[in-house]
Amino acid sequence: MLLHIPKKLLPCICIKELPNPNTAYSTPVIEKIHSFLGILCINLSFNPYRTMKKMYLFITAAAMSAALGAQSLTPAAKPGSTYLLNTGFYETIAVRDMPLQTEEQRIQAAARHQRLEELREAKRPKFADFKKKDEQPDAARQTANGTHPLAGPVINFDGQADANSCPPDPDGAVGSTQFVQAVNSSYQVFTKAGAAATGVIDLASLFTNIPGDDGDPIVLFDKFADRWVITEFQVSVAPCGFSVAISKTADATGGYYVYNFSNALWSTQNYPDYPKFSVWSDGYYMTGQYSPEGVVVLDRTRMLAGKQSAGMVLTAAPTSPAYFGGNNSLYTAAKTLDCDASALPPYGSPEYLVFFENLASGGFSDKIVFYKCMHDTTAHTLAVTRADSLSPTTFNAYFSGGSEMDISQPGSATSLDALDGTFNFRTPFMSFTNHNSVVLCNTVNVGSGVAGIRWYEIRQNGVGLPWSIYQQGTYAPADGSSRWNGSIGMDQNGDIALEYSISSSTVYPSIGYTGRMSTDALNSMTGAEQLAITGTAPAISCGNRWGDYSEMTLDPTDGLTFWNTNEYCKASVQASRIFAFKLPLPAGIENAIDLAVFKIYQTDNFLNVSATKLPSDDNVQVDLFDMVGKQISHQVVKPTNNAVQTTVSVSGLPAATYFVRIGNADYQRVFKVHVSN
Repeated sequence: MLLHIPKKLLPCICIKELPNPNTAYSTPVIEKIHSFLGILCINLSFNPYRTMKKMYLFITAAAMSAALGAQSLTPAAKPGSTYLLNTGFYETIAVRDMPLQTEEQRIQAAARHQRLEELREAKRPKFADFKKKDEQPDAARQTANGTHPLAGPVINFDGQADANSCPPDPDGAVGSTQFVQAVNSSYQVFTKAGAAATGVIDLASLFTNIPGDDGDPIVLFDKFADRWVITEFQVSVAPCGFSVAISKTADATGGYYVYNFSNALWSTQNYPDYPKFSVWSDGYYMTGQYSPEGVVVLDRTRMLAGKQSAGMVLTAAPTSPAYFGGNNSLYTAAKTLDCDASALPPYGSPEYLVFFENLASGGFSDKIVFYKCMHDTTAHTLAVTRADSLSPTTFNAYFSGGSEMDISQPGSATSLDALDGTFNFRTPFMSFTNHNSVVLCNTVNVGSGVAGIRWYEIRQNGVGLPWSIYQQGTYAPADGSSRWNGSIGMDQNGDIALEYSISSSTVYPSIGYTGRMSTDALNSMTGAEQLAITGTAPAISCGNRWGDYSEMTLDPTDGLTFWNTNEYCKASVQASRIFAFKLPLPAGIENAIDLAVFKIYQTDNFLNVSATKLPSDDNVQVDLFDMVGKQISHQVVKPTNNAVQTTVSVSGLPAATYFVRIGNADYQRVFKVHVSN
């Protein structure tokens, strides 16, 4: 007999004949079980008529196994979150020994990606209440270019082309000695001098469970562990999911641990599209475009150790996608903060999910919304609750209702996608001695079809305290050019850099950048715009598609150099560029902290810390952190004659790598040190 049990009658379900017969399981798992036959005894207790009843339903284990496939039956200790083990693990050979991508692989990947793009457009939500509102003037717009001269790139070279994939999705990150770039079907490792450390390698060589190169790769460098993180989604065959490769060492050309993650609820019609990842003390976080909008956190500790038991916790966000905004190219796609700070946030401090609402796009208000993500690594739960709602200066994120026909270019009637509707990747988090900062940017419409970039610095006076807007602006010089597809960053001086695409009816798609110093007047990009590369042709090979990504990352070796990858156009082919730059002070002005000399070395059970040529004799903090963000020691030292010397006890600490931060409210420097027994 097959007994259908309505979900509303399933408040308590215990599954017998499993390793833990008294464990409560998450609703998605129960929904799978009660829809199929098996030999499992399900003990049901419910009270539909104010009367307690019990029934036993026997179904065959074989059918249940087929229903769940590789999906692990894992406990959900708290309603709203589910813990799932990885669905596959393996170790790779060294990347340097992998075969190079073939032309046939590139063509096949492009065809697969085109099918996925068509599906992406077909599943775009159509919300009846997303009505375009009246546009409001952007009072934060900066119409003049900055006047502070900026230096040209310190490194500047072409990356992978991937002309077959539309769009190519260029993405990349800088590590201690290398830069890794990924596009939709391949990746490549470069030295910091711009030389190729490997050839172009097909993503399928790394992610063998995704032979069709589904794409949307992300590259991060976990500087706290000196490891590379490379991801790709798997969305062609249900259950859908993604794979994550963790390098075994800091060498991106070496071997990797690879983890596959999937969810029975992620189908080929509803999967985490446009996935974005970030590094936090309690895990690697992931968000994407799917319904219901959710947050995923991966077991960073086990993954770094190459443990096969690594899993993921996932939960739905408290609001539906309709709450985020609507008539945009990139709907929803909230982001989590990615740590660029001197050390990871104190273990146990919350991660944050951030997105904006926009009236002009059909949202309920103009707001920046922060959700607090509390991850219990022991219970494997994730609680997401609303934390802060901030009111920025009015802006307009509406372009063409998601048609992607937005940005003009010379010599072609083809307009390019403004990539509007979400904060751009990444959303960097920086910690200073007296506050935390997050920098954000997104594309806005400043009128007449011209795009600009709204940017923010959001501050928090301490862990867990409210966020507030410290400064904001819309970078849109009144020269007729659109600036969009931006990526923003902050260095350890508190300076802010912004890189982006540029195009107009007279300017071919190019790449530019600007910035501001922490000492400049607020709310303005004071740096004179620099071009990293000038386009020489219109982008016509991919229709209206552009991006979808660009990425700025901070060099972990100095905390001052911004490394970037973005897209431009040459010979009507959408190419990619890799470049790096620093933000200098205006000519004739020096940043005093750049002249300081620091020394840190170990003697027996102490670290000797000294600094000379400091900017002043103001008190400085000397802090010691471990690799997961725990503050081990803290002291305040008074310099004499712009110099300071102190010791930090490391007695009893295990041999490992630690971070030493020296600074105050005006500056800081961070050093990675190895403590030996």
